[in-house]
Amino acid sequence: ELEKIFTVLGCFQERRLAYAVYMLVGEAEHWWRGTHQMLVGRGVAVDWECFKRIFLEKYFPESVRHAKETEFMRLHQGGMTVSDYAMKFKNLARFYSQAISEAWKCRKFVEGLKQELKRVVVPMAIIEFPALVEKAKVVERLEGGNRVMKNAEGPAGSKKGGGQRKPYDRPQPQQGGLVTR
Repeated sequence: ELEKIFTVLGCFQERRLAYAVYMLVGEAEHWWRGTHQMLVGRGVAVDWECFKRIFLEKYFPESVRHAKETEFMRLHQGGMTVSDYAMKFKNLARFYSQAISEAWKCRKFVEGLKQELKRVVVPMAIIEFPALVEKAKVVERLEGGNRVMKNAEGPAGSKKGGGQRKPYDRPQPQQGGLVTR
């Protein structure tokens, strides 16, 4: 997040370290003070790139990054909405260690969609991620509407023959008190 803020603000590399250190609190601040003294004592040039590398090693070890990458590679929509799936997808995609093209990102996202959505979205061949997510949301809404209509028909509406029933003929009393049909 800091990288994005620094880019938007046009922050020079030299100032990034000072701003990041200013944001540290509690245990992280104490850790950095000790680590910084140790690095300077060894003659290491402490700059933004050095800080990022050491900070990630300390607070976000390789094992955790690898676990997140694995989670990304196995991600499927499952019971999530398209919006929730897209949010989780974007969050986990940060941990993928290879360079990601927009087209690959779209293929990976579609691969994890529910089958009923995938069936409609794949033929669209969308290669821009925001457009793909938006189309998947639209399809999800439409599919949800169809599901509601099917459920409203109930079990009779799903039976062969269209579920048409003949009206019930109430037995009419005959003379002599016998009921016949």
